[in-house]
Amino acid sequence: GMHHCHVRAGAKMLTVGAWMRPWYYPTSDDDTVGDAYRREMQHVRTHAGIVDVSTLGKIAVQGPDAGEFLNRVYINGFKGLAPGKCRYGVMLREDGYVLDDGTTTRLSENDYFMTTTTAEAAVVMSRLEFLLQCEWTDLRVHVTSVTDEWAGLALAGPKSRDILQNMLGTMDVSNDALPFMGYMQADLKTDEGASLAVRIFRISFSGELAYEIYCRAGYGEILWNEALKAGEKYQLKPYGLEALGALRIEKGHVTASEIDGRHSLENLRFEGMASTKKPFLGNVLRKRPHLTDKGRPILVGLKSISNDKAFKNGSLIFEKQGEMQGHGVGYVTSMTWSEMHNCYIALGFLENGDNREGEIVRVAYPLKGEVQEALVTHPVFYDMEGEKTRG
Repeated sequence: GMHHCHVRAGAKMLTVGAWMRPWYYPTSDDDTVGDAYRREMQHVRTHAGIVDVSTLGKIAVQGPDAGEFLNRVYINGFKGLAPGKCRYGVMLREDGYVLDDGTTTRLSENDYFMTTTTAEAAVVMSRLEFLLQCEWTDLRVHVTSVTDEWAGLALAGPKSRDILQNMLGTMDVSNDALPFMGYMQADLKTDEGASLAVRIFRISFSGELAYEIYCRAGYGEILWNEALKAGEKYQLKPYGLEALGALRIEKGHVTASEIDGRHSLENLRFEGMASTKKPFLGNVLRKRPHLTDKGRPILVGLKSISNDKAFKNGSLIFEKQGEMQGHGVGYVTSMTWSEMHNCYIALGFLENGDNREGEIVRVAYPLKGEVQEALVTHPVFYDMEGEKTRG
């Protein structure tokens, strides 16, 4: 894979489950993670960055009934997805709670490439196998875990298309040829004259114009170095896990911190994605009154009012007035500094959250006796219309 590239670049590594991932890339001995991720995040928004995404779960879903199978597993439709297109999908457990999200791409008629979160890769894989072996034995589908077979990087930022063009030479990667949520295969010519087969997905986690590029795992280092070479004149720099998290929080994208097995589609603001035209796993039990109750905690954004004070993950949210007792009316799941808003921002869940934008709440961390005020906002802090992603 790409591991040695990060080590050589001086990355501080972080253990994430079974993986070692680059946390940030210090520029000096006294460079802190806080300074580094702000710098890296700003660089992606201004120029371009690359980040290792090889740890995403990857599953090959193949066979004549693959589309039907995915239609039953995901809340939204995949049977009608055109070959060469990706789609963002959400799956539920049988009890109606959200299990995982990711993108699935139709490579050809009977061949789909699914990605899952790093955290849930094994859970999703065993679940798909269980469904095919025990529940829907008539479906002609094979699922294969290919997580370790593909190395991947995300190339993100306003200059990313120029860099991709530079990597691929004469191939057309214009917006028409490779639109948002499009897929193409390409042969990357290396300096040594060799040819490297790559899969290119126009997917964005950062909110910028971005691509995910995969190659066979053994060639990850070559792909990483080729990208850096092609991006040299565009000021391309690597960014780590901390900046990746900061960018996605600003964009309002959820991860395992939010999809923690306790939330319904309504809580995560995903209910609009659910198909009304087909059955899918969890569709019956997701409609239980408790899960659709408007009073349940709903995903919101929070902005710190005293902008020098960070939120702590796991903090409890209380009303602005009154006693601070019990577990409050919500809690914080993910926090970062936002360069764009020049304050700390967070994602969290708040009772009746979709009706409270503009309200002031108190965010408390009882273990440290800390309390601060925050403004409730929409969970998408950055480019709400998605113009940058689609440009």
